[in-house]
Amino acid sequence: TNEEFALICLDANRRVHWSGIIAKGTIDKIEAYPRLVVAEVIKHHAKHVIFAHNHPGGTLIPSAADKHATLRLAELLNGIDVTTIDHIIVSGSRFYSMAEAGFIF
Repeated sequence: TNEEFALICLDANRRVHWSGIIAKGTIDKIEAYPRLVVAEVIKHHAKHVIFAHNHPGGTLIPSAADKHATLRLAELLNGIDVTTIDHIIVSGSRFYSMAEAGFIF
């Protein structure tokens, strides 16, 4: 019923090394704090990452805040040589891939 932000950490061969929920929000908002994301990435020795969060309201379209946060986190992680592969938004049994939509490249 509330938004949750997941981080999937992959190794250099793009195998999942660790995944988990790292932030919980409200019904329509979540804050993925950059410091927390970077700490988890370093802790789990990630070379690549995938972000994911849910939209309990049913829409799959990323908000302006979703897009801004994704770009901000991807840029930050790029600075420590970690590649952002995708940011997936989930609603029910449907999903939206920012990478497939051409937002992440």
